[in-house]
Amino acid sequence: MRRGLLVFDHHQQEWRVWIGQQPYWIGQGYAFDLRIQNRYLHAYLEKDFDWFVTLDSDVRFVLHTFEVYKVRIEIQNYLPVNAPF
Repeated sequence: MRRGLLVFDHHQQEWRVWIGQQPYWIGQGYAFDLRIQNRYLHAYLEKDFDWFVTLDSDVRFVLHTFEVYKVRIEIQNYLPVNAPF
């Protein structure tokens, strides 16, 4: 697991996970660990009218696009933003 930051890209209207100086794609349905009060909780990124996360398959909350969230990801499950498709 690698630690990083979940940051909203206002130009692309999508979330990105930054690890060091490298952004990674993250989209609906991606799983990651979200840090809340010094604990990491398993989360899924989702979207209806707003972007939100589901924590431990029970709790949902809306992500604020001007906030930065601390996360952990399995880096092998993510593609760098500049990776060829």
